[in-house]
Amino acid sequence: MPPADLQSKVQQAASLYEAGRSPEAEAICREVVRKDPRNVVGLRILALSCARSMRWNDAIRAIEKARKLAPKDPGVLLNSSTVLLGLGRFEEALDAVRKAREISPRDPRIAGMYAEGLVYANRHRECVDFLEEAASKGPLPANAILSYVDACIETDDLEEAISAARTFLESGPDRSPASTRPVGASLGRALEKAGRHAEAARAWKEMNEVVAGPFEAEEASRLIDGLIDAFPAELFKDRSETRASKNRQPVFILGLARSGTSLLERVVGAHPDAHGIGESTLLDEILEARLGVSGAETVFRIAEADDDTLERIRTDYLRGIQALAGRRERIANKSLMLPREAGAIGLLFPEAAILFIERDGPDTAMSIYANTFDPLRMAWTSRMDSIGVMTALHHRLVEHWRRVLPNPMLTVDYQTLARTPEAVVPRVLETCGLAMDDSCLSPENAARDARGARFIPTLSEQQVRKPINTTAIGRSEAHADLVADFERGRASITDQG
Repeated sequence: MPPADLQSKVQQAASLYEAGRSPEAEAICREVVRKDPRNVVGLRILALSCARSMRWNDAIRAIEKARKLAPKDPGVLLNSSTVLLGLGRFEEALDAVRKAREISPRDPRIAGMYAEGLVYANRHRECVDFLEEAASKGPLPANAILSYVDACIETDDLEEAISAARTFLESGPDRSPASTRPVGASLGRALEKAGRHAEAARAWKEMNEVVAGPFEAEEASRLIDGLIDAFPAELFKDRSETRASKNRQPVFILGLARSGTSLLERVVGAHPDAHGIGESTLLDEILEARLGVSGAETVFRIAEADDDTLERIRTDYLRGIQALAGRRERIANKSLMLPREAGAIGLLFPEAAILFIERDGPDTAMSIYANTFDPLRMAWTSRMDSIGVMTALHHRLVEHWRRVLPNPMLTVDYQTLARTPEAVVPRVLETCGLAMDDSCLSPENAARDARGARFIPTLSEQQVRKPINTTAIGRSEAHADLVADFERGRASITDQG
């Protein structure tokens, strides 16, 4: 492929990545890098695309190669910081930004990237001081505003957080949803923490209305009913056994978004013989590659898969999690797709532990509504009634899995875990086949070891890096109108029987 054609391909990949079409961008970059292994821009976009898909091994390999080829390229260093932040390697991420700043001190991206790293590293006071100094020299770039607001919240300077967020939302130069939605969510959080609940609810409503994705409750209900029909109890009986099928290394954590899956993953991953790999998309990718279909169709297809296909998928998954986490006794995955894929888990790894976590419905709904999920791919997260629908459907599906799956299973109540971890954690570890270890009672400490990289950061990062606590319990009590919308949606499903 001539150099001009490669350049055109790289530009196309960059446009696709910016448009959120990471798989297509990745495919093009892989083609470019095959033709030109020293194409630094192709490696950069490949790394970012893989990171967005949470394929961390591929992401770090690509960006490390780019750094070797162009060690003084500020763009490479900043992209490296993005990947390292995603891996939880916060100090390394900050170091990469510092190097970029030395090389290109006027690069407008650097202040925002450095501030983001400071927030992730829980260095909030330092973040505020850094950005206030930067602001004294000129306007802050849009990507620094969110970090400033979040850092002010964490240092309890709520009025400054509220003022900065509102100023940006009312007159900031960047009006893109990618910038305004996160700031809107943080504005709501600051208002809520200040006790101004009605204003917080308005902030979240405005944030969720920036992008209005379509949600079809009937279509979602048909999918759940289809999964239940495709995986009867008989499907799991008298299956052939292999060494891989009897492997207990995988641990699967199933729950709705914001229901406590991150906390439970860190409880398990804090064990010296365990590790957490976050919301890994590894199983989704393997199913798509091996079955030749995508999305929900993969789950229906695996219900019909022969033993040889199942064995190949098992082997791929075990190799994949070991590449991510090493050869720990247990490796926990908390992907939000796992409730849909639990039937596949039962066929692939019938002796692997499945941990279901349940949290008070209205509290979970409020936490979903107040956060920035993908407004198109997860359109149901933008309305409280739709969240109610999905909550009811989730429980319908989970009840089915509890009845039919052969796996060792445990249902964990989030409220009980938060209030009495010493009573719940031993049962969690026992279900996973692990001995009790007191480190699992303080998972916030494990989050800081191994270069801070024991866990992949999540939306709950600021919460789960604090000791287990009860502060999130009862959050919905101040939002009666929103809870009423949630209950109306939930009832529309439960009333169907």
